[in-house]
Amino acid sequence: MKATTSRSIGKGMKGRSLYRVFFHVIAAFGIIFFAGAGSVAMAASHSWTGAWLSRWFDGGARVYLQQEDNQVTGRYPAYNGRLEGEVEGNRLVGTWNTPKGSGSFEFVMSDDGQSFVGRFGNTQWWTGSRIGFDHDQDLRAFQSSPSETLRTFLIAAEAVGSGRLEFQDDLLSLLIFPGGGRENHARELAPLILLLDQFTVDPDIFETQSPEGDEAELVLTRYDGRTLPLQFRRVGEDWFMIAPPAETVTRLFAEISDETDSAVYRSGGRFDGSTPRAAMESFIDAMRGGPALRETAVAALDLSELPSVVRDRQSVLVAEYLNEVIARIGEVVFQEIPNDPGSREPFIYFTHPAGDIVLAPTETDDGVQWKFTPETVSSVRSLYAATEVLPKAVRVLPYDTHSKAHYFKLRAFVAGTVPAGLQLVGPLEAWQWAGLTTVFVAAVLAAFLIGAALSWIARRSGAAAKNVTFAIWGIRLLVFGIINYAGFAILGLPSQFGSMIKSMAVLMIIAGAIPIEFWLVDRIHSAITRAGLVNPRGQILSSLLVGVAKVLVLCVNILVFAEALDIPYGAAVAGLGISGIAIAFAARSTLENVISAFILFVDRPVDVNDFGRFDGRIGSVEHIGLRSTVIRTLERTLLTIPNSDFISSNIENFTRRDSILMRRTFALRPETRPDQLRYLLTEIRRMLIAHPKVLPDPARVRLLGVTENRVEYEIFAYIQTTDYSDFLAIQEDVVFRMMALVEESGTDFAYPAQTLYFARDRGIDPERGGKAEDEVAKWRTGGTLPFPNLTAEEVAKLQDTLNYPPEGAPPESEQFRPVGPERPNVQKRRFRLFRFGWR
Repeated sequence: MKATTSRSIGKGMKGRSLYRVFFHVIAAFGIIFFAGAGSVAMAASHSWTGAWLSRWFDGGARVYLQQEDNQVTGRYPAYNGRLEGEVEGNRLVGTWNTPKGSGSFEFVMSDDGQSFVGRFGNTQWWTGSRIGFDHDQDLRAFQSSPSETLRTFLIAAEAVGSGRLEFQDDLLSLLIFPGGGRENHARELAPLILLLDQFTVDPDIFETQSPEGDEAELVLTRYDGRTLPLQFRRVGEDWFMIAPPAETVTRLFAEISDETDSAVYRSGGRFDGSTPRAAMESFIDAMRGGPALRETAVAALDLSELPSVVRDRQSVLVAEYLNEVIARIGEVVFQEIPNDPGSREPFIYFTHPAGDIVLAPTETDDGVQWKFTPETVSSVRSLYAATEVLPKAVRVLPYDTHSKAHYFKLRAFVAGTVPAGLQLVGPLEAWQWAGLTTVFVAAVLAAFLIGAALSWIARRSGAAAKNVTFAIWGIRLLVFGIINYAGFAILGLPSQFGSMIKSMAVLMIIAGAIPIEFWLVDRIHSAITRAGLVNPRGQILSSLLVGVAKVLVLCVNILVFAEALDIPYGAAVAGLGISGIAIAFAARSTLENVISAFILFVDRPVDVNDFGRFDGRIGSVEHIGLRSTVIRTLERTLLTIPNSDFISSNIENFTRRDSILMRRTFALRPETRPDQLRYLLTEIRRMLIAHPKVLPDPARVRLLGVTENRVEYEIFAYIQTTDYSDFLAIQEDVVFRMMALVEESGTDFAYPAQTLYFARDRGIDPERGGKAEDEVAKWRTGGTLPFPNLTAEEVAKLQDTLNYPPEGAPPESEQFRPVGPERPNVQKRRFRLFRFGWR
């Protein structure tokens, strides 16, 4: 009945389990289905109406779409193109049409409605992103004079040439094409932009007034003497540039390309310092490209006079400062900057009493490169402060070059809330001093609280106080250093002041990491030892490896500190070498101990847990370290001996003996007769040979002589054990058996005292003594007198014939074996990681 009930319950539980699994599967599919449906519905709910910045393989244009129900119409003026299509879910399928051709297209809108991917024709891709209504993407065209039209065109052309195709339509609107109309001329822009980039314009030309007539000409020059005349025409109140014939542009650009050794195309993210203009273009494009191109922007700066300790962070901050200053000055017209690769005259872009922005040729590993001078780098902070009140320039393009660095955001916040915080107080602004104090206090509090929490956890878990306290202090220093390092980086401190702060923070981080790393090394060593992976012989090597690992940790951290402070590795290693020599002279004895530790491992006179006599003291080896060896004495005290002294002293290793010598002298009463003595010595020999714990060779029992009041004999035999406690037990058994033989022989032990007989004394037993003498007489008459030795045949018969433990005692396996200092309680090992020595 119970079995049936159990099976029923089991089936019921199994059924409920399957039901739950089935329910979860259905629920999961439901979630996936509704999520997918929701996504499709969300995508379908987005309207295609709006302006889109679209691109395809060899061009792009701004597309304007209008959706009514499921029908969409659109236009892209740059190519005089038209779009018509129908919405199907998140797809738009239709046709495109331009004066030069037509075809089909298919767009797929993203889930958020902000972009699309698609194709036109069978193979070409077409992508786009929505232009938000709250974002000013329009170009402000200034066309009141030919010079203003030229300046607007050059600024917009640089933007389009760098990939900002959203201004392509505006750029086309500034041109008049000889064939009439502006459609289908977008492909002619790229060669014209590249050609204009090869020429230079005189900045004074932009200050000229509008001419009286409706036609005008402006001439651009090149460092090699070439000129490029540009024609302008007034239409109504605005001036337009007449686009040069495409054939002329292509031919002229090809001629310049053939004569120019340097590339005329942009370097695609790599710094180009061949000319002042190339250096400025690389810098501006890199800053516009965001954090991914910060290294290219930094390459445009001559950082030779910036302290190496803060060069990595300060260089990025300097680039941000310079970008902000250039943006405040006004939009860069690159054609105003010289592009002569042979020139070596520094180019002054901006000058102010607080400092100048200067590009100058600089010797580098790659040859001469134009870079912003060290003076510009050092004065850029002052320029940033000085240009804060500079009247805003009239801009052609939207002002979107503000830095995204945390420092500038924080400073802008201070400027908007507490303007007085921008006042200089010594080398820093007031808000930076306040920030320094806040960061320092926060670091101290965080280090204290984290340390207190870890100490509480350690006490609750019962961890070793010494090691854990050491590691916790390391964590405190690490937290303190990290918070200071991160906080000071956000504050944007000057290089002279920041180098000291960064050095302190990095030093705290590394000083905190060392105790933590030491603690980890000890924990790993302890875990391996507790797991039984190291035998006593391997413990010496593991102990030495722990010391070596800590020395390597220390050296690596020194090199990391050198790397953080930009100290060359060669100088750091040389410093370690010089320091090593100094330390070697100052700590010669310590080095001797370290070398002696390795000699102990190689020569292996002792292992951990070995018992013996060391430096005149008896004890067991508890630890062998890099500096000293620790002995646990019989008094249970710890004796620490420097390795150099330990290895030069007499070492008697009791653990490695294969047996223990029993050498004892006994004395009999002086009235013992010779045959009694012969009988006793013979029986003791036989007993030793028959004893299973006594080695038969040598097992000597010899008469030593007769002294004043006793007859002395000596037992010399080796007990088959290496444990001293076992030896004492076996020796005890041998002595008990010998005492029985002495009594059997009819004599007795002599005592070291004078005996005065005032009464009748038992004396020796004449009856037993007579029996012993008769037995010896039989040996003598039979030719078997066992002197000086027993026969080999008798030895073979007698060997291991006695019982040990003696009759009546429990088996040896059941007896308690006391653990003394000579036999430490070493835990059982399943397998060993370091297998050295004889164990």
